[in-house]
Amino acid sequence: MKKITLYVLCISSFFFACQKEASKTVIVENNTPTIPDGFTKKVLLEEFTGEWCVNCPDGANILHGIISKYPTKLIAAAVHQGDWLELDQLNQLSSHLGGIAGYPRAAINRVPAVGTSNGQDGMVVYSRGNWEANAVRLMDADQQQTAKIGLAIESNIADNFLTLKIHTGFKTTDSRDTRLTVYLLEDSVQAQSQTGAPSNPYFHQHVLRRVISRPLGDSIQLNSGNYAFKSYEKIDISGYKQTQLKVVAFINVVGNSSTTHEILNVQEVEVGKNQLFD
Repeated sequence: MKKITLYVLCISSFFFACQKEASKTVIVENNTPTIPDGFTKKVLLEEFTGEWCVNCPDGANILHGIISKYPTKLIAAAVHQGDWLELDQLNQLSSHLGGIAGYPRAAINRVPAVGTSNGQDGMVVYSRGNWEANAVRLMDADQQQTAKIGLAIESNIADNFLTLKIHTGFKTTDSRDTRLTVYLLEDSVQAQSQTGAPSNPYFHQHVLRRVISRPLGDSIQLNSGNYAFKSYEKIDISGYKQTQLKVVAFINVVGNSSTTHEILNVQEVEVGKNQLFD
């Protein structure tokens, strides 16, 4: 298990100092960042898919259309089941979300759906016809005010190993079971045998290739001060196409049941690059 270190009220001055001109939201004062008053509300859509699933290419096409409409607010991760891209963590995630009754389906911010067209209200994982409406609803949840929790990501590559620093800023405290989850995604993964593929070869996008944190996240305290971060070191990425890799980090609340979990905010960056608070 990788060594994970939590630092509170401490930051790499190099990261923020050298990028100060690129962002108005981070100001360096004595190596401690000034946390913005608010953050962009972003939404994570976790799509459940598989190469055996004849309707999954249609789901991927629908998801592509939603991302095209909301490129700065919607982040997606494709979680495969029953094929060569399945991860060991799938069963734990499925149980956490109350089960996956069909494919393709998705969880959006891990909260129950509302306003569905086919009686799926209250379900955390639901069918593709209800994805866009619920994604938009969650994007607009803070339309009267900006989100109070945000993330920034430092990522560096050396000798095929990835090092990450995930920065969390918050303008409100939260005493619930808050955790930081980190995904490694890969784009343009060529399918081996996609049922119902519209073309050959067929390529999968935003494929969940690795869960860098613990499956349901590493504990991170948002109930003191306004800043905390975790670091992840020596992540071997030699088996992937590095130019197609992305890191997705999100703060999620682990509730008492599948319908009481929640993702508070999410951030994404290409490996080897940095993403400031926004």
